[in-house]
Amino acid sequence: MAQFTLINGDVIEFSNNIVTPLNCVGSQSCDRLGHIFFIPDTVVPFINAGKLAKDLFNVSKLALAKYDDSKTVLPVLIKHQKPLQAIDGLTIKRQFKIISFSSANIEKSQAANVFKILLNDPVIEHIQLDEVYSLS
Repeated sequence: MAQFTLINGDVIEFSNNIVTPLNCVGSQSCDRLGHIFFIPDTVVPFINAGKLAKDLFNVSKLALAKYDDSKTVLPVLIKHQKPLQAIDGLTIKRQFKIISFSSANIEKSQAANVFKILLNDPVIEHIQLDEVYSLS
């Protein structure tokens, strides 16, 4: 089973289209394309408010992009009104000048803390998965 640390620090296992939550409570669902989602109960209000993209919890995409815990970071795109503050556990890879987006990596070992800081920062408008596929 592959293990995944989600953006909020929750840890799940995923195998054969079945999610096993290890330290969290949430619900598994499947969309019309057959993608498996695991939405922790604690993030539902932030998805509903538009602060978090549901794709952060698309376990099928996380698995396809090989974002399991064999990698120590989770790549995200952050839409913000002003420059981002320095946060331990968040590395800005690129800030786009024309649009207020930053491409960043969240250290999975510090995901819960980074997540709380990002959600409490009023300059953050939206966070989504930064999908990078290798053609290997």
